[in-house]
Amino acid sequence: MDWIALLAETADDATDAAGGGFGENWLPIVLIVGAVLLIAVAFIFANRKSKQRQKEYEEQIEAIRPGNKVKTTGGICGIVVEVCDDNTIIIETGSEASGKSYVKMDTQCLYQTDAKGPTQIAREEAEARRKAEKEAKAAAKEAAKNGKTQDEAPAQDETPAQDEAPAGQSAENADPASEPKKDK
Repeated sequence: MDWIALLAETADDATDAAGGGFGENWLPIVLIVGAVLLIAVAFIFANRKSKQRQKEYEEQIEAIRPGNKVKTTGGICGIVVEVCDDNTIIIETGSEASGKSYVKMDTQCLYQTDAKGPTQIAREEAEARRKAEKEAKAAAKEAAKNGKTQDEAPAQDETPAQDEAPAGQSAENADPASEPKKDK
C-alpha cells in the first residue's frame, strides 16, 4: 500500500513541476478507465465464444441426416427417420417390444445430436494430427534418449528362434520343451 502512495506522490510532484495536469485526481480516472477496458475485453471474448458455439450448433442441425441419434429439449430421444424441407424432422422413438412411435418436430427443438458439422470434423482432425505429432515427438525423444534415431533402429533378426540351440547343443538335440510353441 505504501508504494501506491509513493507513486501517487511522485506523480503529483512531477505534474506540479511540469505546470499542472490532473493533480490528485488522476488515479481514480486511470482505475475507472482500466476497469471499463477490462469489462469491454471480457464482453468481446464472451460474445465471440457464444457466436462460435451458435455457429457449430447450426452446422450440426444442418448436418442431420436419417439415422442420426437426437435428443430434444423435452428429453425425447430417438433416431431421425426423415428430414423435411420445412425445417422439421421425423424421429422414431421406442422399441419393437414397447412399440415404436414417430414424432414430427421442429429442428430448433433439438438439444443434442451425434451429427457432426464441418467445423467439428475439422477440429477433430486437427486434434488427431496434434496427437500424432505429439506421439512422434515423444518417440523421437525416446529414441534420442537411447542414442538412436528412428532410421537407425535395429532390424529384427529374421532367423527363427527355434533354429537356435543353447550352447553345447545342436539344433537336433535341443530340448523340445524349450522350443517356442507355434499357434496354428
